[in-house]
Amino acid sequence: MHVSQTHLHRTGILLALLALAATLTGCSATRLSQKNYAILQSDSRAAMDRLSQIEPTFDGLVQTSVAYAVFPGGFNGVYYLLGAGGGRGLLYDASGSVLGYSRQIRLNAGLALWIEYADLVIFFRNEQALERFQQGGWSLGGELAAGFLGWGASGQTTFTRDHVIVGDPRASLGLGAFFTVDNFSYRNIDEVLQP
Repeated sequence: MHVSQTHLHRTGILLALLALAATLTGCSATRLSQKNYAILQSDSRAAMDRLSQIEPTFDGLVQTSVAYAVFPGGFNGVYYLLGAGGGRGLLYDASGSVLGYSRQIRLNAGLALWIEYADLVIFFRNEQALERFQQGGWSLGGELAAGFLGWGASGQTTFTRDHVIVGDPRASLGLGAFFTVDNFSYRNIDEVLQP
């Protein structure tokens, strides 16, 4: 039986993505040093400022949401049919105080050749949506994406009305349409900060 080089290449990438996904799903929001916390706060502020300048409805969402989670500079990608991504972020209350730390793990399935480095903010419209996020778990969504060397657009949605996602790629390359399955882990900030 003859197996083509292309088939072996695709199978290897698929196995690597599955191994990565299996490894990452075990990751939870763990310890955070004071230095990394300061860096994450600074990156989150920069992402909020950037999105405020380019997204017309962004400031209104900040003002009307009970809380929001900021994931600055996360990676996301799809190779043919499967992909993965993720990032880490902070959860803020409506006044802008940090409530907690979160990690996002994403699995993608769809038709795409896509990679991006992007900022993501999730706005929670009510206390129930916030509580569900804090409990952790899975979320199903979808994304359409196109980009070339920093010029790009990425629109995504989740299949719920309790929160709004605003994201924008800082750098992107490729084209695709795919479903997303996100896992968010969460811990209160006082539980993860190292002295």
